[in-house]
Amino acid sequence: VYHMHVFVLILSVHCTISEEDNDEDVEMEDVDDDDDTTSISNVPDPYDMVYSKLPTNTHKLKSVEDCKHCYAKKFERESMGFCCRKGKIKLANPNTPPELMRLWTSADSDSRHFRDNIRFFNGHFSFTSLYCHLDSDTTNISKHPIYTFRAHGQMYHNIRSFGKQDGLDRSHLELYFYDDDPSLEHRYRSCRKEQCQKDKEVITQLVNILHGNPYSEHLRSMGHVDDVDDYHITLNLDQRMDQRRYNTPTTSEVAAVWVEGSERRRQFENSVILQGKNRDIYGIKSYHGCYDALSYPLFFPRGELGWHTDIPKEGVPYETVMAARAARLAHGHNNSAISCYITVHLRCALNQHHHRFSILYAAFGGRLCVSVRDYYCYKLQMRPGIFNPILFGKRLFQQFAVDTYIKIENSRLDYIWGHQDKIRADLYQGLVDSLHAGEGRADSVGKRTVLATSFIGGPRDMRRRYMDAMALVRRYGKPDIFLTMTCNPNWDEIRQELYPGQTPQDRPDLVVRVFRAKLEELKNKLLKKDILGKVRAYVYVVEFQKRGLPHAHFLLIMEGRYKLTCPEQYDRLISAELPNKKKYLELYKLVVKHMMHGPCGALNPECSCTKGRPSCKNHYPRPFNAATLQGKDSYPLYRRREDGCKAMVRKEWLDNRWVVPYNPHLLRYFNCHINVEACGSIKAVKYMFKYI
Repeated sequence: VYHMHVFVLILSVHCTISEEDNDEDVEMEDVDDDDDTTSISNVPDPYDMVYSKLPTNTHKLKSVEDCKHCYAKKFERESMGFCCRKGKIKLANPNTPPELMRLWTSADSDSRHFRDNIRFFNGHFSFTSLYCHLDSDTTNISKHPIYTFRAHGQMYHNIRSFGKQDGLDRSHLELYFYDDDPSLEHRYRSCRKEQCQKDKEVITQLVNILHGNPYSEHLRSMGHVDDVDDYHITLNLDQRMDQRRYNTPTTSEVAAVWVEGSERRRQFENSVILQGKNRDIYGIKSYHGCYDALSYPLFFPRGELGWHTDIPKEGVPYETVMAARAARLAHGHNNSAISCYITVHLRCALNQHHHRFSILYAAFGGRLCVSVRDYYCYKLQMRPGIFNPILFGKRLFQQFAVDTYIKIENSRLDYIWGHQDKIRADLYQGLVDSLHAGEGRADSVGKRTVLATSFIGGPRDMRRRYMDAMALVRRYGKPDIFLTMTCNPNWDEIRQELYPGQTPQDRPDLVVRVFRAKLEELKNKLLKKDILGKVRAYVYVVEFQKRGLPHAHFLLIMEGRYKLTCPEQYDRLISAELPNKKKYLELYKLVVKHMMHGPCGALNPECSCTKGRPSCKNHYPRPFNAATLQGKDSYPLYRRREDGCKAMVRKEWLDNRWVVPYNPHLLRYFNCHINVEACGSIKAVKYMFKYI
């Protein structure tokens, strides 16, 4: 399962997975300063200690200087090498045509239509066809108001030969054949009926903009020949250019057109030949340099190269990388999917050619070339004064981010597949896994490819994490606190970095970077400042809601005198009531905004937690309680007094029965949904690692 926000920007957190949200995370409307609470009780609260020492201000990230090497915008708590490995990575900046830049940034009606329908236009002009299993719930705006590109399994970009076939319309690459026709009827056939005129206006502009694309130039020439059936098009899949200086290929570097029967030498080392006599399909692999240019022409309108295995780091001569590539091929390492690690055999071969190779190998930590992760970390940065069309891509940016993460994950899987001999410690367990799975044939047992525990999110990684967590429970006792923190897309740090007209869902990169910085501050509060007491051991995971927002689950095991053993201790840290609005106005507004569940059940049968059920799956509204009690199922029943306090949430009056338990200090400090519960059993450990 892949999700667009599980991507390169948060690889340093403990565990990043995609899941269907099962947590108490709801959106709330802003609250007026008008008094919409009624109270029938003015009795002083004997448990007011839970509201003591509230912070006066909400946490704000400190400003950080931009990277001095690549000038990328940095956030607090990000590593110095996050963007460019401290200057070791340098790539040419994109050169977007002015007409396309206007469509990306302008407030004109055609520009807004272009951006709002960007996946339609990119799909129309893409040279390849996209195949993937999309989650229709999150991409259907009628079901989900927040669009999220969520794909399951692989994403495939295929290119098709251009032979005629009955019942199959021309599309993608073939449409470029006729772009010199001023009528553009071949393009207009794809316009949607309800938005036909607007689509035509944008398509006309894009055809003119992409006239400068080297692939388009070759393909348009096919529209002037008499019989395309006799022609072949050879696409260069293995372009090798020094992207530190330039990355825009010329027409002769990307493709060649020739007539069948003519003698022609092999022009490209790695290519695919498209013919006019069939409709064969060819896959464009993630390690091909043309992958991005063919799949996302609106991001790379001049055919700019994407990542491939032989992009040298700054300071590494390009000739050195080419020599390393030749040595790798000579020693049988002919799998381009394997990343550019210099093997022991290759180092020996390089040392025979020149001593400086070994010096470079040591200086760059065993990698002379830019990894796929580092490449896209560089590409997705915000740099003042440098226009980056990817960051303006809205829904296409989400698709590109998911595609990129799958590419990164494929690179890691390819490495594991190609280095099975180096994970000997796991081979025996692979045999045990086979036996547990019921593998009956002796010739099959022990021969499967082993997915190492170092692969984050894999089944063996999750089992290992679960066993580690249970080992902590065995050593230090059951967890005391279960805490969930969910990203607030309206944090000031996110809003102030959005470009004009953008919403947080348009910038998943920004959302996850700010969330990670806030998460580090939460860890600082819990583990160093002991805001809930001395923590002896902890476990946490980072997940994503179905609608796209990241959140983190923490399990805290407290030291002896801070352990939660009775209702009175629960009340010192946790509240499940609306606070007094007159005494704690800011906290009150945050509770109403972030910590009210629903309305659901009879008040809103279409709510996700109630739909298809007789009542809320999370058991809201909870019963009133005059005091906190220890429930029979080991879960506490928090104090929820029937004091007449109510708040308007989504046009319904809700009382204390609808409040999600929270800690006032953390809620006031972080301004986001932050559910804090007393943990009654070790079942929460299994919930943390529900994917095993």
